[in-house]
Amino acid sequence: MGTARIDTSPYPADDRHGNDRKTHHYRMSSQQSGPSGESLVGDIEQVSAGVPIRERYGLMLLIILVGYVLSGVDTSRILIAVDSILWITLLLAALWSPGVPKRLRRVGLVATLVVLLTTLSLGLFDSDTADGWRLALLAVAQFSAILAILNRITRHEHVTIQTVMGGVSSYALLAFVLASVLHSLELLTSANTLNGVVAAGDYIYFSFVTLTTVGYGDITPATELAKRLVVVGAFVGQVFLITFVARLVSLWTGRFRR
Repeated sequence: MGTARIDTSPYPADDRHGNDRKTHHYRMSSQQSGPSGESLVGDIEQVSAGVPIRERYGLMLLIILVGYVLSGVDTSRILIAVDSILWITLLLAALWSPGVPKRLRRVGLVATLVVLLTTLSLGLFDSDTADGWRLALLAVAQFSAILAILNRITRHEHVTIQTVMGGVSSYALLAFVLASVLHSLELLTSANTLNGVVAAGDYIYFSFVTLTTVGYGDITPATELAKRLVVVGAFVGQVFLITFVARLVSLWTGRFRR
């Protein structure tokens, strides 16, 4: 006798909005004591239980895009604070998704909390060093959010629109991670990492141009470290897009062709 799965929830495994849930799983292991047909001994173990999970990765992607637009509107401290609040909300939502490993969640939450404290301190102390550390920790929190999203959507039993939006959100977050790293290096080292930068929003602009391999040429890496980070970012971004995201889209659209 093999593995038995007992679903005790009244909810469907997948609804039309792409929301899935944790179900009650029971593992039954049994062993027959002999060939003469003796009785089987079974051991039922409850593996996990949960409640319906609501996922809104489309909304998360919208918040990412709004944050990008806001970052280029103005550089006032008030707008920086609003942008940071949006990011903190997004990061907490991603890190608090069900199934995220505790260690990953702990690292992301600590980084997000320090980002919040550093943002508040910038209102009192205008320091490039403090802003540089804020961006470095923001990169850690953003990367933790990517891992949390991927950890969640790869557990989906079926590819839905929310699965695809989760993949696209992760891809967009990669650009923000690269931008945060490049900008933090410039603030912490007091040396230009990019040539042609005229505003803080240019780092994110350059990152998206790099990940999508558009390559306008108006902004270029200025240091050897920046060149290598840009190459790694472009490589990871393209591999992620043409393999993982493309595969998700293919599986999702394939459901409509059946």
